Amino acid sequence: MPNTPNCNQCGKPAVVLLGGHPLCVDYNYKHEQTQWMKFAQLASMANMADRDLALISGMPHLSNPIYIPPPPIPPIQYNNQVVTVNGGNVGSINFGNVHEIQVSIEALTQSGEAGIATALADLTNAVLNTTEIAEAQKNELLEHVAFLTTQATAQPAERKPGMIKAIFGTLKDGASAIGSVVGAWNAVEPLLEGHFGI
Repeated sequence: MPNTPNCNQCGKPAVVLLGGHPLCVDYNYKHEQTQWMKFAQLASMANMADRDLALISGMPHLSNPIYIPPPPIPPIQYNNQVVTVNGGNVGSINFGNVHEIQVSIEALTQSGEAGIATALADLTNAVLNTTEIAEAQKNELLEHVAFLTTQATAQPAERKPGMIKAIFGTLKDGASAIGSVVGAWNAVEPLLEGHFGI
């Protein structure tokens, strides 16, 4: 079996070579996000110049803005491998919940909510990769994360506020009790509170 290089940033197994430098899933995503931010900034400036030139020339119908795609979708990973399953159980982790979380994170990213999407992906990764709790507890927490991510993508009128508050409280208690998950929870908690108006 060939020797897989480690990420030159953090030491995790590498999944891609970038300019001869091995990068793991996390750092590859950070690189993609940085590249997207640079492109989005430059394209926005070019679009503004395009609009100004079209207006100055008196022909605004000739404006041709550059399409800015949505930012990259945060990866969900388990045991340093990107998760792309379509549901079901692998081992004893219910990846149906993970898939539901992935779909919701993609929807949040596409709708311009990249901050909350990234924080939810980080929380999901923290729960998946913690060694402090049993698989059954992981599944419970993932089920709660899946519910909240699904509700985050729903229109405000279609949300279930009573269930959101109950699940939010349960997830807060569960995540706060796990040392390797509490940091990710503290990052996403204010974003969820603002998003849901809790």
